[in-house]
Amino acid sequence: MTAPSVPATTRSNVRLLHASDIHIGESVERGDAIGPLVDAAIANAVDAVLLVGDTFDHNRVATEVGQVLADELGRLDVPVVVLPGNHDCLVPGAIWSRVVLPPNVHVITDPAGGHVALDALDLELWGRPHPSYADLRPFAGLPPRGERTWQVALAHGHMLLGPDDLHRAYLITPEEIAASDRDYVALGHWDVARDMSSGGVTARYSGSASRFHVCALVTFTVADGGERLVAVEQLDLG
Repeated sequence: MTAPSVPATTRSNVRLLHASDIHIGESVERGDAIGPLVDAAIANAVDAVLLVGDTFDHNRVATEVGQVLADELGRLDVPVVVLPGNHDCLVPGAIWSRVVLPPNVHVITDPAGGHVALDALDLELWGRPHPSYADLRPFAGLPPRGERTWQVALAHGHMLLGPDDLHRAYLITPEEIAASDRDYVALGHWDVARDMSSGGVTARYSGSASRFHVCALVTFTVADGGERLVAVEQLDLG
């Protein structure tokens, strides 16, 4: 999709790997998805990795299992931004508080919503993590667009597409996506990859990296005329 033009000083090309719903600890039969994800990030020379919720299936995951994931993420020489979801929410004793994270991994922990600024990429990210197992609105408190050229929102929740969705928790509406004024909205919570773009804002569920072995590759570029362009393709993790 095309967005308004930007100054000539903008970082003209940024590539992100967006994954969600790995559910580590759910079942050994699912296999280990984090290794293939890291390999895909390296093979595609991405500038950052986004993990948008339910990286772990629950907070009872053994610390040593969580540390394996943390160490795998440390193989990357690019930033990793993590948004805890409803399964790996930030309750006392959560798995995210029990592992030693490498310096390239940034977990968003502010229950009101937190920013991560990646200055080298001219990129700012915002997301509202799940602080508990209670219901919440993932877009509540979304601030206005920031000053950096590329703006991404991370949201782990259920899209409200019709009356049958009204009983669901963690609701996100197409109107919220359209009003977000972001270049990309990285979604998690649904296992199946699906385009949820609305109102000129590109948005996507990446699909489960463990259950369906997919993730999304997001590329930001600036065209010759100065327009910001966003392209999303599905990556098969095999």
